[in-house]
Formats: sequence, structure tokens, C-alpha cells
Amino acid sequence: MQRVDSVDVLRALALIGMVICHYPIFLSSGAGSDAMLYFFSNHLLGGDCGASWFVFLVGLSQVLSIKKRGTAQDKDVSRVIIRGMAIFVIGLLFLLIIQGYEELWDWDILTFIGAMTIILLFCRKSPSSTLLLFCALAFFITPWLRSFIDITPFYGGKFESVKWISDFFPNLIFDPAQDYDSGKTVFHTVVGFFLIGQFPLLPWIIFPIVGFVVGRRMTQNLLAADSPFILIIGLMFTFMGLFAANAGSIRSSFSVANDYIIPLSFYPISFSMVMLLMGIVLTLFITLWRIYDANPDNAKKPGMFLIYCRQISKYSLTIYITHFALFFIPLRIIQLATGKYYLRDAMSTPSAFALAVLLMILYYPLLKLWDKAGGKYSFEWLLAKLLSMHKQRV
Repeated sequence: MQRVDSVDVLRALALIGMVICHYPIFLSSGAGSDAMLYFFSNHLLGGDCGASWFVFLVGLSQVLSIKKRGTAQDKDVSRVIIRGMAIFVIGLLFLLIIQGYEELWDWDILTFIGAMTIILLFCRKSPSSTLLLFCALAFFITPWLRSFIDITPFYGGKFESVKWISDFFPNLIFDPAQDYDSGKTVFHTVVGFFLIGQFPLLPWIIFPIVGFVVGRRMTQNLLAADSPFILIIGLMFTFMGLFAANAGSIRSSFSVANDYIIPLSFYPISFSMVMLLMGIVLTLFITLWRIYDANPDNAKKPGMFLIYCRQISKYSLTIYITHFALFFIPLRIIQLATGKYYLRDAMSTPSAFALAVLLMILYYPLLKLWDKAGGKYSFEWLLAKLLSMHKQRV
């Protein structure tokens, strides 16, 4: 199928951001002189933005998939359900096998994407205005719902102002003292999935649904007329997110989880961070769309950057899983051999950052070779095989 270049570029940028984020935060401590690079890789260049771009594209891509396949919206329901369930199970297996049993119920981004792939089926016959109204409701109700639960114990008991940036903007952005702990009960596991996990349905559901609405406007050939308005909305959300974060940072007391005028926080995602990330993704996607897809008659030869992004985007699921496996599995082997687990203590932040950049460079030639073999045994290939088996039975 013909691919949409703005989608491929945004997905590739999301993957680059997440790799640049994960290697420093899992392989280094970010202490001392490394604090500046640690902040840039973790928050400014890395995972905060990359994750929101990735899930925004879940909704947009589902709309594009319907158009590309030329099928009625109600014809491929079973295919989408199977795909969503497969990604959800892959997400659980990824947490179990690669990150470890203790991380199984953390509700990572893959389990969220799998669930959202199915939930978006209910959006297909809903007007865009209704979907956006639902997003507004989810956005405003999340902090209120969190007020009934003490989230702090699930994140190490406290939230700490991020190093280096706090020297210039005190209390602007916070990180939890520890990674999310899913708790010990079934109730905590369920609440984690819906509200307090790493990527709970609320408020993350907003991003794929907004992406779904944008994708719908694209397939209706209305995005050219809408793009100035979407760009203005994106810039407004970006400003409001930063304004709310700055206003929250000068308050004498606040709750990262359930206040509205609040500093930035990614885990759990704060009210101000949702606005900021939504603004950035809308602004960036519309900009990329105007560069790459607004003029379909402009058939220029793709440059090296676009060729790279197309290849990376094509194997997004494989890259996401393997980039974790490439450091988690060696760390666990070393732990078995020496008894010491070097998580967050394996190397300096510059070394981890350089390793992430090198990996993203090496992925391209390796994936080109994999492509020549038909992508066999990649996670995309496994999903395609599963869906083709279902089609044959139907």
C-alpha cells in the first residue's frame, strides 16, 4: 500500500525520541555533570514527545488503513480486533520476558496501543464533534478521578523536581522517585489500566482519538482547509501547557496527579503536560503534512531523511521491542553471572546517548537487509501472518 510520508516521518521521529530517551534513563543515573544531557534525552528530545506522537498515530493510521484497503468500515471489524488483541498480548509478553515479571502489570505503551486499536472501532460511526467532546470530558475529569486514589505510593512515595532544568526553572517539571509499581491486588491492576499506570486509558485515550479525527479530515480531503486552524489550536495548547506549568511551579503546594494548575509531569501525566504534548503533536504533524503531503502533484525524488524515515516507520513495532531487548537481556545475563544488576548504573549518560544514536544509525542497513528477506519473523511479519490466517478462515 502507498504510505503517507508525514505519518512515516512522525512515526520515525517518535521511535528516535524513545530510543534516545530509554538508553540514558535505563543505562545511566544522570547524576552530576550528566544532568543536562539526561534532561534533554529524557524529556526534551526523547520519550515525552515521542510517546504522544506514537499513540496519536494509532488513531490516524486506523482511518488511513480503511481508505487504503478500500473496505467499508464495518467489514474489517474482526481483523482490527485480532490485530488489537495481538498487540496487547505482545505488549504483556514484552513486559514479562524482556523487562521482567515485576513489570508485567505496569501497562506500557504497547498494551495501551492494543486496547486503543479495538476501542477506536466504537469511534467509526460517531461524529467528530462528539469524539472531541469526549476528549474534552476525559481531559478534565482525569485529575478529579485521581483525587480519589493516592497515586504517590505507586511512584516511590514522592515526586522530585527534575535535575538541571530546576536550576533555571524551579519546580517546572517533576519525575517520580521510582518507576510505577502496579501494586499487589487485582483492584490496583485494574485501576492501573484505566487511570494510574504508565499509559492508562485516562487521559491517554485523548491522543489516538484526536488522531482519528485528524485522519478522518485527511481522508475527506479537508485537511488543507483545516490545517491553519489546527496549527493555531496546536500553538494555543502548547502555550497553555507551558503557562499552566509555570503558574503551577510558583504555587506553595500542589498535587502532581490531581491538580489543574500544575507543573509538568510525564509519569503520571499531568494536566499541563497533556496540553503541552497535544499542542506539540498537532503543530508538528500539520507542519510535516504541509511539507510532504499537502501537494500530491509534487513528486520530487525523496531525500535521504525521508528514505530513512520510511524504513524505520515500516518496522516500528520491531524497533520498539528490540531496542529494549538489546540492553535488558544483556543486563539480566550479567546479573545471573555476577549477581549485580547494572540497571541505571551501566555507563555514563553521554555513552548511553551515543549508543542510542549509533543504534538508530545501524537499524537502517539492518532493516534494509531484513526487507530483502521479506521481513520474515519481524513482529510486523508475525502480525501479517496472523491476520492472513484469519482471512483464510473467514
